[in-house]
Amino acid sequence: MNILVPITITDAMVGAGTTIAEPAAGETAWVSAGNYVLGDRRIRATTHRVYECVQPHTGRTALPEVDTAYWLDAGPTQRYAPFDTYTSTAATATASITYVLSPGYFNAISLYGLTGAQIVVSVKDVPGGTEIYRYPASGAASLTEPPTGWYDYMFGKRRPIQKLVLSNLPIRPTAELTITVTAATGVAVGIGMINVGDLTPLLGDAEWGGVTGGASAEPTSYSYIKTNDDGTTTIKRRGKSTNLRATVVIPRQKADAALATVQQVLDVPVSWIATNSQGFDGLNVFGIGSCSMSYDSFGIATLQVNVKGLI
Repeated sequence: MNILVPITITDAMVGAGTTIAEPAAGETAWVSAGNYVLGDRRIRATTHRVYECVQPHTGRTALPEVDTAYWLDAGPTQRYAPFDTYTSTAATATASITYVLSPGYFNAISLYGLTGAQIVVSVKDVPGGTEIYRYPASGAASLTEPPTGWYDYMFGKRRPIQKLVLSNLPIRPTAELTITVTAATGVAVGIGMINVGDLTPLLGDAEWGGVTGGASAEPTSYSYIKTNDDGTTTIKRRGKSTNLRATVVIPRQKADAALATVQQVLDVPVSWIATNSQGFDGLNVFGIGSCSMSYDSFGIATLQVNVKGLI
């Protein structure tokens, strides 16, 4: 079981090669003392948030982020959507989208809400410098699962890959990370979340231990579902998430360190990654975790991990 705590991305970390501007296409900057009608949306580059007018007004100079009687925070701007705490808020474009980041020291990234046909991730030693890591080694990686058989190859609808974890990245103090998602001309592409940070194994440097069999992914829907008296059902679709439950066996001498690691992120949304093995994407969840530690006999401790996934 690994935890990836994301680095907070600041303006200085977002490079010029990033293709999502601020304001992005379809976004309009807020102007002081403007004329606004109900439902108008304006962005503030200072906060990287979108605000929606909830009361028509003219001539007000108070900033939307503090003028709550007139403006509602409606979410992140396009450029900063991959850096909030929700995988459902995405930066979107057509055909291609690129983010160039210089976040300092990092050894792993996790991506969620990917939309498109292909992806390339590279790391340079310094901004504009020499490439020291590339995924894949050549070409571009497909964002669809390989077919499970000949029928699936010929007629099946291939499942999109929406998550990607890359670890053991080379570490440099001023490394530059570039993420590019592409698709055919006119086809939508998007990135829901970019987590860049330090991947911390709960086992530390233990020689044995790990997640036991039976780890579970629990899809959850927040849709409003009501069954009427006549048996008909009303459904109002809302966001979805996935919860995670896992049992981790740990050498007892490593138990306190694992517990301390979890305690540091009890109220922090992070990536919880049970395994990087292919076919276990469901056990990679971004959310808020909790745990209980059992100090067993014969040098063994057992950590029960529960993660509430965010939408």
